[in-house]
Amino acid sequence: MSLEGFVEGTVYTILAISLIIPVIPAKRRSLITILAAVAAAIAIIGYGALFVGAATREPIVFYHGLVVHDKFTAGLTFAAAIAAAISLLAMGELATEWPTHPAYYSLFSLILFGLFYLAGAADALVLLASWLLVSVASYIIIALPPDPESKAASVRYIMMGAIATIFLAFWVALHTGIGMQGFFYKPYTTSGISAIAIVAVVAALGFKLGVVPFHWWLPSVYGKADGKAVSLVAGVVKLAFIAAITRLVYVISTNMDIASKVALFLAALAVGTMTYGNIAALTTRRLQLILSYSSIAHIGYIFTALAALAYFAPTDPKIASLAMGAIAIHAIAYSMSKTPLFSLTSEFKGLKGLIKSSPIAAISATILLFSLLGVPPFLGFWGKLYMFLAAVKYSIPLVLIALINSGISAAYYALAVRDILSRNTETEKAPEISPGVEAALVTGAVITIIFGVIAPLILHAVSP
Repeated sequence: MSLEGFVEGTVYTILAISLIIPVIPAKRRSLITILAAVAAAIAIIGYGALFVGAATREPIVFYHGLVVHDKFTAGLTFAAAIAAAISLLAMGELATEWPTHPAYYSLFSLILFGLFYLAGAADALVLLASWLLVSVASYIIIALPPDPESKAASVRYIMMGAIATIFLAFWVALHTGIGMQGFFYKPYTTSGISAIAIVAVVAALGFKLGVVPFHWWLPSVYGKADGKAVSLVAGVVKLAFIAAITRLVYVISTNMDIASKVALFLAALAVGTMTYGNIAALTTRRLQLILSYSSIAHIGYIFTALAALAYFAPTDPKIASLAMGAIAIHAIAYSMSKTPLFSLTSEFKGLKGLIKSSPIAAISATILLFSLLGVPPFLGFWGKLYMFLAAVKYSIPLVLIALINSGISAAYYALAVRDILSRNTETEKAPEISPGVEAALVTGAVITIIFGVIAPLILHAVSP
């Protein structure tokens, strides 16, 4: 069997599991959880094979070019599968206690299915279809927990999603055509239509990623919904959208006449996004809100590398490749940290006392927060280093602003770590966390350390 056939087989198997789970009787809770775990394992194996194959050969083509995976997209898809497994580990059988428990495990598998198409979409119709599939599944997952705040967060998420989809559809209408081979992308030029199309698609993906000024929904969703549901959306789904916007920026910027303008547009968004995210995070001591605002800041860092990618795409393939590899490493570091940390917030509302109730979990959470800050030798350090090395070739002031923002983030990460490691609690008994969340934190920390040690090898593996 060819690699393409094997990967397609794993994708269809995941889809079959997502369709089987809803018809299993509610009393078979263990079977439902096991099937979801099998879907995650299959995704890791299949997407891992895809990543290895893409890293050792030319981009892998599916469906006659409708879906194409290179080193970059295959690496992010593989990382998303690992993060999904971590999220499921933290969830355990908890979702079986929700009134609509089969839905979570079914939608979990459906998201794993949709990631393959969304990250690798090379056709406008495939991008739109996979966008809708993954988005709708995400909206429902946020709404599944029984608490009222999750329901309200889901409504806000749906409103944002509707606006983003309108922008995406507008882009499709403006800058795609229909020919004998189906939908195709028209070349971008210096015309007004191209400018409007670029703004529309960046706005659409900006809403999904939480880019300022399209960020208004994110603190209300990431910061208030159930943390275990948020972990799947923030730590897994976001990787596919990062892959999509990186590919589109590269395609848009191959025209030398517009590359510098696109780079300037992205750099302006980067400055606003990272600055807002870091300053807003200083206004709260609640871990889930800190993670929400820092998610915005990290997208700002990624946009610094996107600006460098746009500027050098038509002129310097080496720097463009470095920028893409850096984006992949930082996105993976972000995912490995945010997935278990958001899961932790649903059980651990405060910050103080974790070291007393679970030293292993406290140390693991500290490692993950240090990785987000960019402390060596954890993976997050290498992500920022490579991104700033690529961006400094484009704009030294942009990198200086990013470094200042990274310094600002040290304040709220340090406060969070101090409270987590503090043994003085306001209550008589320190809060307990579930074994699943503890295992998720440890797994994320171990991966962050190991990937940090081999970061240069990962950079080579994910740089197209």
